[in-house]
Amino acid sequence: MKFKKTISVLLLVVLLIGMMVAPCSVSADTQTYVQSYLDEQMEKHNMSGVAYVTKNGKVLCQSARGMANTAESKEMTIDTLFPIGSNSKQFCAVAIFMLKEQGKLSLDDTLSEYFPEYTKAANVTIRHLLTMRSGIRDHLVEGLSTGAYLPDENGTQEENQQLVFDWLYSKNLIFKPGGGYRYSNTNSMLLSLIIEKVSGQEYKEFIKENILVPLGMNNTGFYEDLEDHPDLCENKVPGIVIILDGLLQGCGDVVSNAKDMDKWMTSLREYTLITKESIDEMTTVCTTNVESANGISLGYAHSVKVAGDGGVCHDGLVVTYESGTLTYFEDEFNVFVVTNDSENQQIYMLDLAMEIAAELKNQKLCGDVDADLEVNIKDATMIQKAVAKILELNEGEKLCSDVNSDSDVNIKDATAIQKHIAGINTDLPIETPIV
Repeated sequence: MKFKKTISVLLLVVLLIGMMVAPCSVSADTQTYVQSYLDEQMEKHNMSGVAYVTKNGKVLCQSARGMANTAESKEMTIDTLFPIGSNSKQFCAVAIFMLKEQGKLSLDDTLSEYFPEYTKAANVTIRHLLTMRSGIRDHLVEGLSTGAYLPDENGTQEENQQLVFDWLYSKNLIFKPGGGYRYSNTNSMLLSLIIEKVSGQEYKEFIKENILVPLGMNNTGFYEDLEDHPDLCENKVPGIVIILDGLLQGCGDVVSNAKDMDKWMTSLREYTLITKESIDEMTTVCTTNVESANGISLGYAHSVKVAGDGGVCHDGLVVTYESGTLTYFEDEFNVFVVTNDSENQQIYMLDLAMEIAAELKNQKLCGDVDADLEVNIKDATMIQKAVAKILELNEGEKLCSDVNSDSDVNIKDATAIQKHIAGINTDLPIETPIV
C-alpha cells in the first residue's frame, strides 16, 4: 500500500501550509495561508459571492464577500442561498440512475415510450438526453429567449411545458440521435418529466424525498418554494422574472448553499445515493473537449463534466447567478463557488474553482499521515508499518515523516507523534513543518 499524501508532525492543532521557500515554524502566517489565498482570489476577481473548499470532509477555507441584500444591508455569508442554475442537472441525472437501479427504466429507453406525440425525437434515448447527444433544440436559448413562444407569467407548470412541446413538435432535430454533441436544457427538462412518469411523483417531491432528505440538505430546495426566503441572495437585475413555472424543471431549478453543495459533491464520491457502478457510468465521458476551464480540457459525461485532471464538475448560470462545482474523488477535495453578479465578475466560476483546486488540492497536511486532517495514533501507526515494511512511503513522505530529523523514518518518529497526542513534552522538533 502506498500513501500519496506527504507527512510530517506538527502541533495537535492541524495546520495547513503552502509551498514556502524554506521551512518555517508554526505561526499565524503558516496557519492562515490557505485562507489568505482564497481571500486574495475573491478580491482579485471582484467576487460578490461565496467560495467553500473542503478536503476529507473538513473545511480547508471559506469566504463570503459582498452584499446578499443591499436594501437591508445584509452581508453575504457561507449560509446564503443561491439559485445554482445548470448544476441542478446533476440531481436530475442521479434520480434517473436511481430509477435505473430499481429496474424501472433503462438508459436505452426511447422517447417514443414516454412522449409518443414527439415523433421527431422518437429514437432519442434517455442516454442521449443525459449526454447532450440527442439533437433536441434548447427550449430556453432557442425558444424562450428568442420569443418563439410566449408563456404566461401566471401560467401553470403544465401550461408552460405544453408550450415547450408545441414548439418542439414543429422543430426538426439538429442532428440524428447520437450523431453529435449539442448542449440543450431541454434534455434535462425531458428527463425530469420521465422521472415523474416512472415514479408517479412530482419531480420536486421525488428529489426532496430521495436526495435532499437522505443527504441532510436542509437548506436546499426549488426556486418556486424559496423565492421569498430571507437567506436567498438578491440578483443584480431586480424585478426580473427568474423562473417561469416548469420551464427550468430538471435543468436549472435548484436553490442551495455552500455547505449543502459540499454534501452533494461528497455523496457522489462516497456512492451514498447510487452505486459505484452507476457513478462510474455517470462520469464516463461521451464527448471529449467540449470546453476548457483554467486551461484544462473538459469532456461531457452524463450531466456532469469531467476534467482532464480527473475533476468532476459542472457550472450553472441563471440571470446574474453563476455557480461552479468541482470534486476530486481520489483526493476527497471539493470546491463550490457562486456569485450573484456574473456580469461584473472577472472570471468564470468554473475557471475559479479549477484555479483554487490547482493551488490547494495538494497542500501538505503536517503530520496527517492517513490524510484525515488530524494528527493522531493512526498517523504513528502508518510510520510504524512503514518501518516494518508492511507498507511503502515514497521519498517525499519519508522526509516529511522524519520527526526527529535523523534522515530516517523509524519508531522514534511514530513515538513522537504518540507522545504529542498524549500531551507529553518532547524535545523533538515536531513544531517545524518540512516542505
